[in-house]
Amino acid sequence: MSLHLHPDIRSATNSYLAAADRLLPGAITAAAIGGSVALSAYRPGSSDIDIVAAISDQWRERPDLIRRLRLLHLSQLPRLAGRTLSGKGASACCNTSFLWDSELSLPVTSIRPIAAHTGEQFTDRAAFDVNPVIWHQLTTGGIVLRGGDIETWGLNPEPEKLKPWTRKNLLQYWKPLMEKTRGSTLPIRPSQVEWRLLGPARMHATLQSGEVISKLVATQHALNQFPEHAPIIRVAQAQLTGERRAKAPPRRHWRSLTVDCMAAIINDATEIPSDK
Repeated sequence: MSLHLHPDIRSATNSYLAAADRLLPGAITAAAIGGSVALSAYRPGSSDIDIVAAISDQWRERPDLIRRLRLLHLSQLPRLAGRTLSGKGASACCNTSFLWDSELSLPVTSIRPIAAHTGEQFTDRAAFDVNPVIWHQLTTGGIVLRGGDIETWGLNPEPEKLKPWTRKNLLQYWKPLMEKTRGSTLPIRPSQVEWRLLGPARMHATLQSGEVISKLVATQHALNQFPEHAPIIRVAQAQLTGERRAKAPPRRHWRSLTVDCMAAIINDATEIPSDK
């Protein structure tokens, strides 16, 4: 484990792995952190902790595996409740994707995940984070919690699939979300503005450069690439950083401004040549 991890990360992951060892003794053979931590963009009080964990194949025949993984997921509730009550917010939640140890070195798109949990959700036989983007993060900046150096894991992020996967995600998730946002008449929250703008901005940057960037870097990318949408982008920026919003547009315009900015980013991203 890195000596430079934020205390919240160290505390959360130590507690999580201790619970894993109680509930699934000997099961977790390797674990590493991706996401904002791997991108050196962890924000105390806001960020969660995205983990990829390998499970020993000796557990393949255990009928109670999924039940125990669900209990591991729920084991975080007392710690998260304590953080909330102490004013730290429901952050530093460990969101984990599980795969078999024997599949760790397979091409990432060929891996068959065991399960995953994100926030309050638990999914069986699926894990969104087992994809070329997260594997890129792991191979370039992943923080090992258990197991040898990340270079010894034999991860295959399939770099040739990074951009196609990103383009597909942009069209299958973000574009429909844009249309859903357009069709709603409810007031839009600052957190929703942040999610809807910085997600596509990250996708745009990946399609343009082949790099995976943090939300904070994506903010500047969006401001540079789409300056005409700066007022609403700065709303997302303020939500992300916790800074005071200066000269924000009237809130009654946030939804339409968000949709217009999403459309600009998505439309431009889809026109980026696939071989760029």
